[in-house]
Amino acid sequence: MEFEIRGRVVAVLGGRLRVRADEAIRRVAGIQSKHGVIAQVFDARRVAGKEHLLHAVSLALLFEGRGERFADNPALNLLCWVAAERQIEVALRKVGVTPATEEVAVVVVGKDGTSVRSAAEEVSGLLVRDDEILLQKREEKELRETFSLPPTVTAGEMGKFVMEKIALLELLK
Repeated sequence: MEFEIRGRVVAVLGGRLRVRADEAIRRVAGIQSKHGVIAQVFDARRVAGKEHLLHAVSLALLFEGRGERFADNPALNLLCWVAAERQIEVALRKVGVTPATEEVAVVVVGKDGTSVRSAAEEVSGLLVRDDEILLQKREEKELRETFSLPPTVTAGEMGKFVMEKIALLELLK
């Protein structure tokens, strides 16, 4: 799935890892450098769908353009936005991959479609691609715990509340 956000091209991929999580992170970092893109891997169980990821990318790019970021590394900055957290360590615990991670969501952001598509194609080699993972309703308990959602939030409202937490992130200085 490819999108244009704030003058950038964004690819969102879903799938199951073919390699160990630590190997996937290492190889995605290499792919990122090779193609001059931003690339980040997330535990798909803790992502409230592609809209969650696209909303985080949009805000990360907006504030990056203003010179405001949580981390010097753009991929870690994106991680913070997806997790709705200012601290990298907390963001990693919330939405980062662990040795137990099987299903992942990957975001690739670049200045042009060619570099994004090339990077996304290489990343796809690390996955058994299944973009449906990003469309499935995530386990309610997992998202509720990850984003501290109150019990009054219904399963259908969870994505909206996660995106609201992301939007409020800049206000929590």
